[in-house]
Amino acid sequence: MINEKNIISQIKQGNENPLLEIYKLYRNEFIKWSIKNYKASEEQAKDSFQEAMIIFHQNIISGQLTELDTSLKTYLFQIGKFKVLNLQKKESRVVTYNDLVQVIKGNELNDYMEEEDKIYNKEQISKAIAKLPEDCQKVLKLYYFDEFDMESIARELNYKNADTAKSKKSICMKRLIEELKKLSMIFIF
Repeated sequence: MINEKNIISQIKQGNENPLLEIYKLYRNEFIKWSIKNYKASEEQAKDSFQEAMIIFHQNIISGQLTELDTSLKTYLFQIGKFKVLNLQKKESRVVTYNDLVQVIKGNELNDYMEEEDKIYNKEQISKAIAKLPEDCQKVLKLYYFDEFDMESIARELNYKNADTAKSKKSICMKRLIEELKKLSMIFIF
C-alpha cells in the first residue's frame, strides 16, 4: 500500500517505484470513472491518465509540488479530468455548463481553451440560443445575464410564481442542450 506522506520525497530522491504503484493502483479506476462521468473513450481516458502521471512526476521534480493538499487520488483525477476535457474539446467540440452561462452573460470563455475553440464554441452557443423560442431566450437572459432570481423572472414575464419560472428555465436549458447536440456539440455539466 502507498504511504502518501512519503511519496513526494521518495520520487524527488529518484525512487520511481511509487510512480509504478500509483499507476497500477489508480489507472483502471480512473479509466472507468472518466468513461462514466465524462463520456470519455477508453483511449482518451488512458491517454489522460498517462498525462496526469507525467505532470505529477514533473511537478515533483521541478519543485512545483512539495506536498499534497488533497488525497493523491483526487490530485491525479483532477489533472486527468482536465486532460480528458481538453482532448474532447480538440476532438469533438465539448461545451460545458459554464461555457453556456458565460456566453449567455456575454462574457469570454475559459482561459484554458484555445482561442479558436473559444470562438467556435461561442458561435455555436449563440446559434443554438437564437434557435430557441423568444420566451426561452428571455428567461435565460434574465436569469444569467441580468441575474434575476426566479421570483423576479416570474413577475417580469407574468408567470404564476417562482416555481413556474424555475420550471421554464429548466425546460429552456434542455432545449438549448438539444440545439447544441444538433450542431454536433457535446454537452457536459
